[in-house]
Amino acid sequence: MTALTLIGSGWHPALFRSEAEALVGPVGFIHPRAVVTELTSPDAMIRLSRSALIDDVLLNGEHSVALSVEEISEKIAKWATENLPKGSFAIRTRTLGTGISDISKSAIAQDSGGRISSENNPVNLDSPEHEIVVILAGKEDPSNHPDSLGDSEPVIIWGLREKEWKRADYGGRQPMERPFFQPVSLEPRLARLLISLGHRTDFTPTTIIDPFCGTGGIAIEGVLSGLNVLASDLDPRMVSGTEENLQWASGSENSAAWDVQVTGVGMIPDVWGKISGAVFAFDPPYGRNAWKSDDGVQLLLRACSAAKTIDDTGSLCTLLPTDPTIFDNNSNDSLDPIVMGVPWSELANQIIDRGWNPVLTAPIKVHRSLARLLVVAHPSH
Repeated sequence: MTALTLIGSGWHPALFRSEAEALVGPVGFIHPRAVVTELTSPDAMIRLSRSALIDDVLLNGEHSVALSVEEISEKIAKWATENLPKGSFAIRTRTLGTGISDISKSAIAQDSGGRISSENNPVNLDSPEHEIVVILAGKEDPSNHPDSLGDSEPVIIWGLREKEWKRADYGGRQPMERPFFQPVSLEPRLARLLISLGHRTDFTPTTIIDPFCGTGGIAIEGVLSGLNVLASDLDPRMVSGTEENLQWASGSENSAAWDVQVTGVGMIPDVWGKISGAVFAFDPPYGRNAWKSDDGVQLLLRACSAAKTIDDTGSLCTLLPTDPTIFDNNSNDSLDPIVMGVPWSELANQIIDRGWNPVLTAPIKVHRSLARLLVVAHPSH
């Protein structure tokens, strides 16, 4: 059985680990930004390709506490005798967090590369057939997003880079780069995260449903993830703009289908009927005062009810405005923050009453006066 080491983004390490578990199931902790799992599912690489926060995927990786360059190089060379296929190779080194101060990346690459190089495995730095990735993972830099596991000990990680996996590249499709743009557009990383977190060990989605599509940020990431998309909005301009953005982003080789409709959230069960394999991923309208106002609560609850009617076995993922003091550990509000104008405990109960059980909540900083609460909910039956 093949082991996978997943290396995560430093933007939100805790959400990286949650995303990894959603995509591949239980993971073992190595570092706040590195986890290990077994490759058990034939569609695991397809699921991982939908990730928002995974930076790299390594095959049959190993890790060690920080040792001398010579000791680490010897361990890597011994590992390579069993795990490096025939063919040219290169060693790629990088750091996570603060790195490891007394170990040089170049020294590791030179020493271990010299020990591994042979007639069957010549070094080729420009176009190698295989890449051995060596990561010097130190303590995490202070982050916008607190992490209870962020103060872990330094570790050195290495493995063979998985050729089939490609990191998500958001270049060229940021909101302002799309043909149709509005200031409220959702950035692609957050849009994709709502999709990836909708996966479960026993549930691989086939369709993304966004009843508040706006300019189509979530719809774009759904189609680019190879998923069918159903999107709607009350504003005809947004529907037209989403169609334009989907045509622009999808390209001629994308086989995913989409349907975008002008309709209210309460009507989407009549428009699309029953569907299986759905992730309801949306960023609902907030009202004028964002987290202080309950203007958007009824829309959110109607979306929850509609989702339950359409697919009561799917997943629901959303972003809700919340009080930025949620990041203040000394504040009582961080225990039960105000979300869409009401205490989270009250709103959570209303979501549960509509058939959805929140299984993950994670605060995300937007700016000084606004944060978002990312919520993932599974069927409560």
